[in-house]
Amino acid sequence: MLLQVDPIDSFSGTFRVPSSKPETQRAILTGTLAEGTSRIYNDLRCDETETMKNACRAFGAKIAERDGFLEIQGVGRSQSHIRRVIQSRGSGLVFRVVTALASVQRTPVVVTGDATLRNRVMEPLLQALRALGADIESIVGANKAPVVNWGRGLRGGTCRLPGDISSQFITAILFAAPLAEGPVEIEVTGEVYSPSYVRQTLASLTAAGIKVAASEDLRHYQVEPSSYQAQDVTTREDYTSASYLLAAAALFPGRTVLRRVYGDSMQGESAIVPILRRLGVSLAFDRAGSSLTVDNPPGSLRGAFEVDARDCPNIVPTLAALGAYVRGSLRVTGGRLTRFHKAPRIEAMAAELTRAGVDIEVLYDDGVPDGFEVRGAGTYPGGVTLSSWGDHRIFMSLFVAGLRMRSANRFSGSEDVRLSFPTFLEEFAGAGVRATAVEEENASTEAVG
Repeated sequence: MLLQVDPIDSFSGTFRVPSSKPETQRAILTGTLAEGTSRIYNDLRCDETETMKNACRAFGAKIAERDGFLEIQGVGRSQSHIRRVIQSRGSGLVFRVVTALASVQRTPVVVTGDATLRNRVMEPLLQALRALGADIESIVGANKAPVVNWGRGLRGGTCRLPGDISSQFITAILFAAPLAEGPVEIEVTGEVYSPSYVRQTLASLTAAGIKVAASEDLRHYQVEPSSYQAQDVTTREDYTSASYLLAAAALFPGRTVLRRVYGDSMQGESAIVPILRRLGVSLAFDRAGSSLTVDNPPGSLRGAFEVDARDCPNIVPTLAALGAYVRGSLRVTGGRLTRFHKAPRIEAMAAELTRAGVDIEVLYDDGVPDGFEVRGAGTYPGGVTLSSWGDHRIFMSLFVAGLRMRSANRFSGSEDVRLSFPTFLEEFAGAGVRATAVEEENASTEAVG
C-alpha cells in the first residue's frame, strides 16, 4: 500500500505538537526504577513509548494510562517480577537501556527486537557491560541483538564507550549505574555526538534523585550506588516532530501556529528555529501562550550556509527536504551517526530526492557519509514514487518535500508515523493536505486523515 499525496499552494492553521518521545521514555524509566508512585503528565502515546512501557512492565512495573497522564508503580532496586524474554521491537533506546538494566539481574534474561534492530550496532554497549562485570552475550554471535544476560549482576568499575556512534550507549549505562554493586565510571573516547540527549538523561536522573558527576565535555562520568525517587513529571513538546510542521510552514505563504512549543528547550533539534530564521522565515514565541507562530510572506527561501548537525541528528532528513527549496545552497555536516539509525538517513534522503529531481550531493568524511549539500529550486515536476526505506523520519520528511511539487507523489511507509507522531496525517489533513491510500497496482483508493 502506498500513500498518494496531492500538492498544495498554501499552508496555515493551528497545530498541536506531540509531546517529547525522549522525555516520555526517560520518565517511564525513572518511574519504573523508583519505589512508590510516579506520574507523567502530557506523556506521548505512540508505538515506541508503548514498547518502553511494555519493557518496563516486564521488570514488574505497574503502568496505567489515565486521562492526560501515566501512573507508574515502580519496582525500585528489586525488579523481582522480571520476565525471561523482553521485546524491544525496533527501538534502539529500549533495547540498549533494557539490556543494561537486565545486566543488574541475578536471573537469566533475553532481550530481543525486530529485524531492523538486529542489524544495528550494539557491540560497544555489550563490551562496556562486560567490563562492569555483566555476563552477557549475543545469541547470534555477532555482538548484536538478541542478547542473553546470564545473571551475574553488575559489579561496577570502569567502562569505555565511543562517543560518535550513539549517545544511547551512554544513556543505557547511566540508567543502570546506580543499581550496580559498586561505583561506576564511564570514559567516552572521542567527541560526544548528540550531547543534548545525554543532557536530557542527566536531567532525568537528577530529578529522580540520582547524583552523577559529569565532566563539562560529557566524556567522563562517575556514579555511586543509589536509589531512584518517585516523582511527578510533565513532558514538553518534541522538536523533531515540530520540524515537519515548521518546514511545511516555511515552504508556503501563510500563518502557522504551533501550540505547546517553548523557546528554552533542551532538545538539540530546537536548532530548526534559528536555521529557519537564517533562511528568512519569521518565527515568534509567545511564552505566555506556549506557542510558536510562523508568519511567512510569499517568496522563496534563500541562503548559502552550513548547518552542523552533530547535536540535531533527527532533523537531518527534515533539513534535506527543506534544502530542496532553498535558492542558493544548504550544506549539512556532522550527521555521520545517522547511518546507525533505522535507515542510513543521509543516503536515503539523497537517493529519494534525486529521484524527484533535486540537486543533492552526499558529503563524506573519512569515507563515511557525514552530510549533504542541496542546491534548491522553486519547484519540481513530482509524479514519482518515493521510498521511506522503512524509516518514519524519512517518510515524514519526503511527505513535506512533496507538498510543493507540481504533481502528486506516492510514498511507502505511511504506517510508520505511529512510531513517534501518530497524528501526523491528521495534522496535515487539517491544513488541507489530501492523502489517499492506493494499491501499488492502482486497484483501489481510500482517503486518509
